[in-house]
Amino acid sequence: MTDKRRTPGAFARFFSVLTDSLWELVQLNFIFLLTSLPLITLGAALTALDSCFLDILQKKRRDEPILPRYFAAFRAALLPSLPWGLILLAGILILSFSLLWYGSLAMEGWIFIPFTALSLLGLIFFSGILSHLFLLLAGKQKEESAAAEEKGQEETPLLKKAVLQALTRMGPTLAGLFAAFILLALQFLLFPATVPLTLSLGFSIPVLVVARACLGEQETQ
Repeated sequence: MTDKRRTPGAFARFFSVLTDSLWELVQLNFIFLLTSLPLITLGAALTALDSCFLDILQKKRRDEPILPRYFAAFRAALLPSLPWGLILLAGILILSFSLLWYGSLAMEGWIFIPFTALSLLGLIFFSGILSHLFLLLAGKQKEESAAAEEKGQEETPLLKKAVLQALTRMGPTLAGLFAAFILLALQFLLFPATVPLTLSLGFSIPVLVVARACLGEQETQ
């Protein structure tokens, strides 16, 4: 008889990452909350979190403590990620307010339904592009920049690169964002019962879901 071994599915592989790195995810969640509290440092905190997730998903530097790696990435990204963090905050606030505003108006008149849909689509695409951008800031763009220099090619601007990746991986990116939004919304709706979850894994898992979706299968093996 032929020995047929089934390859684990995407969900099984992701669950394996969670179980193997659970304590690291708890540490990252707590330190992410602390370092993003000033809000102005949100970009650096997200970049550092993505940097650690790249190592976890690609199974690199597993013998090194997670917190020193996080702080090293946070310090390195503090200035480069500052404008992008502010853009993320402003964009999320404006698009969320627009969605809620037009959504409330759409309850009274159908004419506002297209504006509500456009606000929702804008929020989704904006989040998708910024998700790829922070992954690039986390270190991936350094490898591509070095490769471009070796080939004598001009480096692609960071924002353009993020847009191209978001368009290329539209399906997985949207699926990851949808799952992350659900996880965050459930925590918000069930607050304060979800406080222990929020402090332990409430942010690290949604960000990991998005990072996994943005990277794709081949880059996480």
